[in-house]
Amino acid sequence: MLKDYLHKIKLCAACPKMCRFACPVAEVEKKERVTPWGKSLTALLLIEGRLSYDDPDVVDTFYSCCMCKKCKSYCLVDDVDIPAMVQTAREEIVAAKKEPEEIKQFLGQFKKFNNPFGKELKLPPHPSLSPEGRGLGRGGLKEGSSKADVLYFVGCSTLLDKDILNSTINLLDKAGQGYSIFSDCCGFPLWASGYTEDARGLMGKAKEAVLSSGAKKIITSCPACTYMLKSVYPVLGFSISAEVLHITQFIETLMRDGRLHLNKKSDIDTVYHDPCFLGRYLNIYDAPRSILGHIITLREPIKTREYNNCCGAGLYHFRSKTAKKITEIAVENIKQTKAKQMITACPTCKRIFTEALKDKVIVKDIITVL
Repeated sequence: MLKDYLHKIKLCAACPKMCRFACPVAEVEKKERVTPWGKSLTALLLIEGRLSYDDPDVVDTFYSCCMCKKCKSYCLVDDVDIPAMVQTAREEIVAAKKEPEEIKQFLGQFKKFNNPFGKELKLPPHPSLSPEGRGLGRGGLKEGSSKADVLYFVGCSTLLDKDILNSTINLLDKAGQGYSIFSDCCGFPLWASGYTEDARGLMGKAKEAVLSSGAKKIITSCPACTYMLKSVYPVLGFSISAEVLHITQFIETLMRDGRLHLNKKSDIDTVYHDPCFLGRYLNIYDAPRSILGHIITLREPIKTREYNNCCGAGLYHFRSKTAKKITEIAVENIKQTKAKQMITACPTCKRIFTEALKDKVIVKDIITVL
């Protein structure tokens, strides 16, 4: 419940508010109530009974957040977590049936296709996959075993991007790694929107798939999937014993163990974009740079690592005008490097920047350049 955050909310509400200059939504909309401080003050007034979810502006305040956690980069109080508070408030709004119409429409579309993209997604045919979605590459399976030690948790965003999916499968084959595949959504879009109870069904299905696979490691291409499996699933009662790794962490291990050698070299001027969930949530900044350092010389934008711009993806399905402006700001951060190519490590970031940059800058996911 929101009142569980009371101490943290009070700390935030009484702060000098420097984080207002970090919030991408506040930068675009220029409203005090959508700043991180404004959200905390609104939460405090809710707990004190001086505001309610009957007020559309109160509801709108909590849906005015990318959940990018950039505000935390400028916050000196260790245990203040604005996105966690916002997500909890969204759960309460949904429980009170006060969510915006756009959010209700999003839920209806999601339930129809089991993903947020408005269309059916399926694993594409691949010579290294069996009809059941098990890796049949050079790594194969241990003799006499029907299980693989590694589960590739594809997720809906990667399933939408066949280039990332196929490149990952090819890399696992190259490393001689046996694997199985699970391609359903992790539940993040529902959870982040406040529909946690609806997300539980997907979480239960995912946990069952992990258990039945016998995997000791789970690898993901999507940082949001990584975060959900590592941090959210256990809190909601879906703990997974297998180690959860983003693909960049797994690649680093393969390279360190001598199982994967990168021979490609490129002289294209390249900038790396830190995804919000990979960086600010999971603190994975060095692995992608270390991997890319073997094949390319990277440029860094002015805002990078924990201060990097959010691409705006967290708002696109219910606040698209603001999301587009946030993307435009992030694009300028990339353009100022004058790089010809941008590499990221997130299928959602790749999709957003590809559309925004069009042919001006080549946009790729890290797995596709290895």
